[in-house]
Amino acid sequence: MYYYLYDSELSDKKYNTVIAKIETRLTDLGINGKINRLSFLKNINQILTEEIKSGVKTVIVVGDDKTIGQVINLVADFNITLGLIPLGPNNNIARLLGVPLGEDACDVISSRIIKKIDLGKINNHYFLTDLIISGKNITLECDNNYFINLSEGNNIIDIGNLNYCYGSPTDPLDGQLDIFIENAQKKFLRKTKSTLSHFKNAVLKITGDKTVPILITDEKRIVKTPAEVTIVPKKLKIIVGKGRYF
Repeated sequence: MYYYLYDSELSDKKYNTVIAKIETRLTDLGINGKINRLSFLKNINQILTEEIKSGVKTVIVVGDDKTIGQVINLVADFNITLGLIPLGPNNNIARLLGVPLGEDACDVISSRIIKKIDLGKINNHYFLTDLIISGKNITLECDNNYFINLSEGNNIIDIGNLNYCYGSPTDPLDGQLDIFIENAQKKFLRKTKSTLSHFKNAVLKITGDKTVPILITDEKRIVKTPAEVTIVPKKLKIIVGKGRYF
């Protein structure tokens, strides 16, 4: 049974026409199902837990990256297939998964190409795409084996699972995190000099000489150091399109 979870922002009248087209297309394809429209008064955790207990096996998020990030953290530990019909302002995840916007996404759901992909995990929180950290005096302990000390310069660290970073797509099937470190150092009377490093690890421990904020891109959520980041192989079953980045 298909279960459709609508983002609360879609209650705005400007989405009425496209939602009507989506629901008509789902019916034509024979994959319509139960719909639940989120609101500020509804607890997404309670709603999904009850539906999973009642036997739901496929959850389709109608919304954008933030809603997908929330749902992933609720379904990752269950045998659930996740799909996406992207609507709303932020749809980077849909682009990476090869899912077109709006009504056209219904055909991807119907084709049901399922990949079992890795998830990143920071402390006890799952993420699909990447984490971003910036600043200096940051230490990375990599695979419990060696340390990278970023004591100078303006560092931007991108820790990715499913991502397209610095012109390079990352692979959410390889059981590794992709770590990109861009270091920019200002030289007196000279242009800023930047260097870029790229390596892979399965476990990262992140610390700093003071608390450092870490952005979870999926949900625009902040976690603070110290933090442990790991990869959880083949954790999520998700419906993808032919134009995916992996």
